[in-house]
Amino acid sequence: MTEMRRKTGAARWPAAVLVVAAALVAGAWTDAPGAHARPAAGCVKGNGKTIAIGASLSLSGDFSADGDAFKRGYQLWAKHVNATGGLLGCRVKLDIVSDASNPAQVATNYQKLISSDHVDLVFGPFSSLLTIPSAKIANRFGYAMIEGAGGAPSVFQTGLHDIFDVSLIIKDQLVTSAKFFASLPK
Repeated sequence: MTEMRRKTGAARWPAAVLVVAAALVAGAWTDAPGAHARPAAGCVKGNGKTIAIGASLSLSGDFSADGDAFKRGYQLWAKHVNATGGLLGCRVKLDIVSDASNPAQVATNYQKLISSDHVDLVFGPFSSLLTIPSAKIANRFGYAMIEGAGGAPSVFQTGLHDIFDVSLIIKDQLVTSAKFFASLPK
């Protein structure tokens, strides 16, 4: 069996994030010696194969409100993907664990998700504080991480090249809404 490198997606913040993340996940499988993935080949709707996606979220602690929202978003995304034929023809199964808003715990969680649970993909946690240690673990195992809310400049100053932030730039977050309201009849 050819081993594959994992690439990931995001959850339900703006709908655009889902589209971008799904496109990245669907088109981003590449050969990578040493990675620990089940191959995507052979996924056909209804054959029972799954793509396991792991994420560590703050379900308690300082970031728990955001962690809860992310969990609901990831679940909504997985439900939609599964209802529309799956990802690469495979059902999506989420493996979400709690990091208690703790950088040491988030690193432990990603280590376990990747090396013990053998998830196929990883989604990033909430907060740049947690993204840096989790991205280091993902990088060590040859996983790319698409991050939905951990895109501070410090994350990208780590020198890691397999982390992708799909969040809108903060200064642009209201541009779409402003254009929509400007287009309404007076």
